[in-house]
Amino acid sequence: MNFKNMTEDNKNSDKNREMDFRNLVFNMIKELPERSADVIEKRFNIGGKGAETLEGIGRKYNITRERVRQIELEAIARLKQIGKKHDIGLIFNDLKKTINSCGGAMSEEEIIRHLFKSENRDNINRQVALLILSLDDKIKTAKETKAYKKIYFYEEESFAKFCGAIEALEKYLLESGKNLSFEKMLNLLKDNNFSNLSKEAVKSFLSSNKIILRSVIGEWGHRKWPHINPRSVRDKAYLTLKKNKSPLHFISITDGISEIWRNGKKPNGQTVHNELIKDKRFVLIGRGIYALSEWGYKHGTVLDVLLEIFNQAGKEMSQNKIVKKVLERRIVKENTIILNLQNKKHFEKLANKVYRLK
Repeated sequence: MNFKNMTEDNKNSDKNREMDFRNLVFNMIKELPERSADVIEKRFNIGGKGAETLEGIGRKYNITRERVRQIELEAIARLKQIGKKHDIGLIFNDLKKTINSCGGAMSEEEIIRHLFKSENRDNINRQVALLILSLDDKIKTAKETKAYKKIYFYEEESFAKFCGAIEALEKYLLESGKNLSFEKMLNLLKDNNFSNLSKEAVKSFLSSNKIILRSVIGEWGHRKWPHINPRSVRDKAYLTLKKNKSPLHFISITDGISEIWRNGKKPNGQTVHNELIKDKRFVLIGRGIYALSEWGYKHGTVLDVLLEIFNQAGKEMSQNKIVKKVLERRIVKENTIILNLQNKKHFEKLANKVYRLK
């Protein structure tokens, strides 16, 4: 099987490319001795049944874990030779070109996305990609840490550049306490001797790091900041409302949290309601409907809103005008507003449905 055209995006669909890579790996493994092929399939989970440990494979063949390791290393060495017949070097060249165009350092997930040219990164695709990467003698790796994901690169200088860029951005965030737009990050890096980084490189660096994160509303900031990396129900509710840009019922907020943070525990609607009541960032403006105080909404009852409107106006007003102004701040029935206007302690009704403050 020849793969000279496999890296030409316009000649293969994503699905064909995906199957080409799978077939490449499957056919290469078939050329190994039976036990070696079995060890590779189990260690790399090529069959999708779950990767097995050295001990587990050793028990099957009644050999030591160290002997299994030797068989694996020998099989990898043999696959490198087999790969030459299948033009696997063309894949390595394409991969190196891509990594270099992205600043010289890419995360494992970004490489898998590039190899398969699609969002379909199922477990078999991932394992096929990892086996292909293990056959490239020139590529280097940096283990995953708290600061970044597992990184692949060819030059140590490129990895150092990646680390330096992320450190520069983190320093600015912690010192300023301000969010950053993508354009602002580009300019900031240029001012910190990273002028040779392209937009694609910065995008790749950001997708590979675990410190500077993008919130669900598109703001970049530090992972420690709750409005960037929310952990509590309240913070997730805040971002859900920010993303919606308009008031929502607490049930809709609950559904929004579940939709945005699908991997998290699904919250209970009443729990969300109770949490919102306790937080000054949220204003109850109707029956179970919440808005953000930063949008200009103020806490209080319909009566409180009426008193504020009259104090701001400083004069008598018609019922229609009063209702209109209240509905700008609260989602309630018109009759609820009129009922509150009957409070003789605070309001006096004049002719033609005009009211004034006592």
